[in-house]
Amino acid sequence: MKSDIYFEQVRASGRVFSFLGLLLGVTGGSVTGVAVKGLIGDPLVTGGNAVVFYIAFSASSLITFFVMLNYLMMSLQVSKDALEIKFGMKSETIGRGRIVGVRVAETKSRMSRAMSQGGRRPSKMWTVLGVGSGIELDISSSRDGARSGKTRTWFVSSREPGKLCEKLELLIATSSDSPQ
Repeated sequence: MKSDIYFEQVRASGRVFSFLGLLLGVTGGSVTGVAVKGLIGDPLVTGGNAVVFYIAFSASSLITFFVMLNYLMMSLQVSKDALEIKFGMKSETIGRGRIVGVRVAETKSRMSRAMSQGGRRPSKMWTVLGVGSGIELDISSSRDGARSGKTRTWFVSSREPGKLCEKLELLIATSSDSPQ
């Protein structure tokens, strides 16, 4: 049984949800409206144009729906043994012995973080659309602990990076005090 130390549900802002919802409504509604019009009366588009229209608008609707399911919410759970990240269809569990360091990251957009020239560049970014704040984790690539192996830096979005950082520092301290 896991003993939770910290849990956070990181969600995109209401503006992002609204924009993507509107986009989904417009594209899905357009496809449905044109299809219904074609069934009960004279079609608005025919032939090759109809194929292109239906493919383009259906793909746009599916892509928007996929983005809404996979990039707008992430859950972070710190237990006494690990940090668990669940983000859409992806998840990762990082054992306490693998976390070497943690710090509150500078608040900036995903694009500027990925393109930054100076300082550390994250090798993996767990980012929620519209959330620029978060933490940087230094993770040992070896499974047997932080003492051996290469260290990678990850960025993890958080609305409360100070609290998350504090809980992970506690996790790191307990991993160095006791064996895994």
